[in-house]
Amino acid sequence: MAVQSPNGIPGTNNAVNSISRQSKYEPFDLQVARGQITGHTTVSLFGYQGSVTTAFIPIWENASTYTYPTTATTLTVVSSSASDAAPASVLISGLDINFNPVSEVLTLNGTSGVTTTKSYFRVNSLQMVGVASGQVSNVGTITAKQSSNTLAQINAAVGKSQSTIYTVPANNTFYLDWVEANTSNSYTSGNYLTYQVQATNNSTGVQSLVLQQPFTSIYTASRVADPFAYAEKTDIQWQLKTSASTYAVGIIVTGKLIANSVS
Repeated sequence: MAVQSPNGIPGTNNAVNSISRQSKYEPFDLQVARGQITGHTTVSLFGYQGSVTTAFIPIWENASTYTYPTTATTLTVVSSSASDAAPASVLISGLDINFNPVSEVLTLNGTSGVTTTKSYFRVNSLQMVGVASGQVSNVGTITAKQSSNTLAQINAAVGKSQSTIYTVPANNTFYLDWVEANTSNSYTSGNYLTYQVQATNNSTGVQSLVLQQPFTSIYTASRVADPFAYAEKTDIQWQLKTSASTYAVGIIVTGKLIANSVS
């Protein structure tokens, strides 16, 4: 925990103190979000898919299943619009072949693909960190691909990948706090959706369905008081399907990534 200084004076980590002047308490979750707790990081995943049907899929940009790479390689990043060119740039955050974090900022070149300098075995997020002159977000759809396989995508004008696909880095455990799924299904339609969590532990090779839950319109799971733990090197997908028809689904997943050991 960072040393707290009185009256808003920065502490040893140069973070301005936000505790009450009359007390010494600041919520633990806030301290984690502010980067004040060593080895703790807040993880927030936001997924959206407008066409969920009767087959389980993770909630991401494509109404399809997701294919993980079998080897670590460089990626090609490209936009569907020529407007997404320098100084437009994206931050790729992922894992290497040993499941250690790896990331880089890549300047876009419109519809011409740009190759990463680093190799990726998993991609956890893709985010705009710079835009082209006169723009406020990406104009086209931006993809990060291994050959023809899409590993991350930013839809036009969104600015960040919206995906409930996440892999726990090596030497860390992911503790799930909260899940909320909102759908366009009505309570009077007679249809329902099924939520499930698919977890593949790459250390053991075991794939599990952690939870399967039917619901009508809105699903929430609060694990704040008793977080559910996912081990290092685990691929996690929060998936949904419908009993009939096609619905839009938005999902929020939050938790904490905690280091197993701190050197």
